[in-house]
Amino acid sequence: MSDSEEESQDKQLKIVVVGDGASGKTSLATRFAQEAFGKQYKQTIGLDFFLKRISLPGNLNVTLQVWDIGGQTLGGKMLDKYVYGAHVRAHREPQ
Repeated sequence: MSDSEEESQDKQLKIVVVGDGASGKTSLATRFAQEAFGKQYKQTIGLDFFLKRISLPGNLNVTLQVWDIGGQTLGGKMLDKYVYGAHVRAHREPQ
């Protein structure tokens, strides 16, 4: 095996979570990124940001940036800037 095959590769992916206010976006992002779940509602103002690092076969290390976009931001001027460059866009619908 050559030195380059043994070296790890690092990738970074951006995931944006959007949806109506109080639809559970922060709960979803927190549960995914931090393996935690807050039982009390707290409104996200603007956006919140989480990181999750995972290792995949072949020495591939991936950092997932999870952007939790506040529901009141959906009609705002900043939304297009928040979602720019996203590899995944998850839309959370209220239950």
